[in-house]
Amino acid sequence: MERQKYLEHKFGGKDNAKRVYNDIYQAGKEIGIYFQFDKIAFTPNSFASHKLLALAYKLNKQNEVMNSLFFSYFIEGKNIGNKEILINIAKQHRIFNIQISDYFFSDEDNAHLLNEEKHAKELGVKGVPCFIINKKFVLYGAQTKENFINIFDSITDV
Repeated sequence: MERQKYLEHKFGGKDNAKRVYNDIYQAGKEIGIYFQFDKIAFTPNSFASHKLLALAYKLNKQNEVMNSLFFSYFIEGKNIGNKEILINIAKQHRIFNIQISDYFFSDEDNAHLLNEEKHAKELGVKGVPCFIINKKFVLYGAQTKENFINIFDSITDV
């Protein structure tokens, strides 16, 4: 989907989108992350990215791969739904072999990923960041440490 249309739909208008992304930009800047939202021209279908993460998880490389996905998308503006871009990310983390391109076109892990997607939708997840804690407590969007402390406190009280 064309990025500008996506943002207007998600945030209820161009001005709201600018305000939200400015807040995110400022928060990132405070810790040395310089988001390049203007480079993002397209909002991709992220299913193939999730497939790569499922494979990375099996190899205990999901954190590194996730960081590369976020960097590719939010800093470089790359289409992380593009399988060639994902194969390059896999190569960066030495999880590429001749089978990985076949993996993207196979059904392997699809049922599991679709089930996770269904569960996320049932919880109301519509985007990132979203934190699901204990498979039932959900925090949407960027959160303060106080919000995390409150949810952890409420979990221990249950």
